[in-house]
Amino acid sequence: MTEQTTGMATAAGVIGGMLATMAIFWLVFVVLIIIAHWKMFTKAGEAGWKSIIPIYSDFVLFDLVWDVKNFGIYIALVIATSLFSTLSVNQQTGETNVFMSILCLVAAVACLVWYVRLQLKTAAAFGKGTGFAVGLILLPNIFALILGFGSAQYIGKQE
Repeated sequence: MTEQTTGMATAAGVIGGMLATMAIFWLVFVVLIIIAHWKMFTKAGEAGWKSIIPIYSDFVLFDLVWDVKNFGIYIALVIATSLFSTLSVNQQTGETNVFMSILCLVAAVACLVWYVRLQLKTAAAFGKGTGFAVGLILLPNIFALILGFGSAQYIGKQE
């Protein structure tokens, strides 16, 4: 082997090792997040398995901390954002439809407002304040770990 191929093999080995290490850390983090959400649900008196089913887990969370009708509004906003985003660009010509782009922006902002309100309600339902809700908004996985593994107790919906 030449010096160049040895160097390339070494670099490939280092990069492969780094990627494998990152993948292991990511996998451990994902498992911890799943367990944290599971524990949050069980603290609230729900079956933990409900936390791992996409969309249904959001439905249950809305029911636990806010109201199911607000889940319907949130899903409608998500669908509207997606629809307006798709319609904002003509697929044949590539031209942008300004009206649809504005509707997409409005729906996205409304969706964000609903998400913020959900996090405020989640924090309150677990006896936490606005500062904790800000943490749920900005670092949701870290603060879910704190709720799941910490001493927070579910106290119910707060108005």
